Amino acid sequence: MKDNEYQPPKVWTENNASGGVWSKINRPTAGARYEADLPVGKHPLQLYSMGTPNGQK
Repeated sequence: MKDNEYQPPKVWTENNASGGVWSKINRPTAGARYEADLPVGKHPLQLYSMGTPNGQK
């Protein structure tokens, strides 16, 4: 096998030039995208869940 001259960088940075239309859906960065206050419910223990297409949870 040939010696590969590629050396990965010590600190990885995102390459903004590649991707296309679908590049924004799977970003390698982690953490919150924006700051927002958490919603406050009427009850002491409030559960939040995403609804399913047929309305069942």
